[in-house]
Amino acid sequence: MSRVVTAFSIIAAIIAYSFFAAFAIRNESSELISITEEIKELNKINDAVNADAAAEKLTEQWYDFEKKMSIFVRDDKLNELSRAVSKVRPYITDANDELNAELENIDRQLWLIYRSELPTWYNIF
Repeated sequence: MSRVVTAFSIIAAIIAYSFFAAFAIRNESSELISITEEIKELNKINDAVNADAAAEKLTEQWYDFEKKMSIFVRDDKLNELSRAVSKVRPYITDANDELNAELENIDRQLWLIYRSELPTWYNIF
């Protein structure tokens, strides 16, 4: 009987961990996406000073996100996203046309990280 209780306890812990990870990733991703949206709006009105400040905020928030999410997410996904985030500030200072594409790439990668960590049937089996 104790084996059954132990097995169900382990399964319950795994399920709880999965849902906690999904909610943590969703909340952190939402914050980063809101900052990318702010940068897009500032870039649209050609406000490079405030866009650069928002990009600095994005970078700081990203490093916090990366530390927290390294527990849940594989390093290759985080490294790819880290490269994309590191390009934002130089694109703003150089007035590069690829800024919006890079911000869309960041949004998409955050969404993919969230979807890959969501405890759904196709992610488990």
